[in-house]
Amino acid sequence: IPVQVGVHVMLFLVQILFASLAIIGKIVLRDFPAASIVLFRVIGAAAVLFLVNLLWTRRWVTDRKDLGRLAVLGLLGVVLNQTLFLIGLGHTTAINATILVTTIPIFTVLYSVLSHREPPSALKFGGIAVAGLGAISLIRPDRLSLAPELALGNLLIVVAMFFYSLYLVHSKAMVLRYGPVAVSAYVMMFSALGTLPLGLSGLATVDLAAVRPVTWMWVGYIVVFPTIVAYFLNIWALKRVSPNLVAVYIYLQPLFTALVAPAVLAGERVTTRAAIAGAAIFLGLALVILGETRQQRAGDVAGFRRQQEGEQHHRDRVERV
Repeated sequence: IPVQVGVHVMLFLVQILFASLAIIGKIVLRDFPAASIVLFRVIGAAAVLFLVNLLWTRRWVTDRKDLGRLAVLGLLGVVLNQTLFLIGLGHTTAINATILVTTIPIFTVLYSVLSHREPPSALKFGGIAVAGLGAISLIRPDRLSLAPELALGNLLIVVAMFFYSLYLVHSKAMVLRYGPVAVSAYVMMFSALGTLPLGLSGLATVDLAAVRPVTWMWVGYIVVFPTIVAYFLNIWALKRVSPNLVAVYIYLQPLFTALVAPAVLAGERVTTRAAIAGAAIFLGLALVILGETRQQRAGDVAGFRRQQEGEQHHRDRVERV
């Protein structure tokens, strides 16, 4: 598979894995509090990714500033993101939370442009708007509640999404420097330290002997697929494409959940609304991908011209000598 096609395949897979967490998580939450699930995810991922880095890449970070940057990435992308989301979810509705998650691509693009990491692009802005409208219409914005008692929860979830956007944008430089395996390992190791207090306090309320074997199996699935595999592939993709493109794929999550839920959960069904919303999401993705491709080609052309001008300048100097 060509690299660019492979990136899109992997980002597609990432969203399938993240969407499966919403369904499998419902099963595991019957036996474990949410904070404990986060603890399992992070510690399990940290252990496996550290082992992979030890046996495979053996790329270690010794620069103190970079260690600090990786710790901040773990804080932004996992600890604050997950913790604020869970606390916010306890003060608002699941519908509100699902709608507010779609702010990630908007925050990512705005921050990338305002910090001059990405040039503005009409195609990218248009694609994100189209995909966002599709995702929001799928979830039904009329069900969004702005009741005063839910305001705190809504705010915490929006802040959590903003922190995840910062994580996506700032991860790219570290991935280019150390590679996806090492970055994933360090981010999860630092995240494990941050999630220990809340996770252990939640785990203390659980009778582990009474937990069903099938629940432990699903916990293992959550650790391996929506955590280790999904986070690693996301970071792998960040090395090859912009954070904006990685972020816009998040719009596929509610679509995949809507398509898969009827096969797993009683009372769910695929609707015409889901089909139309799905078409809008894929159209928006296509526009963002087109915008990304054009920017890459423009960058390649500019680089080629600079190279040609440098070679011509060198020839002119030689002739003068």
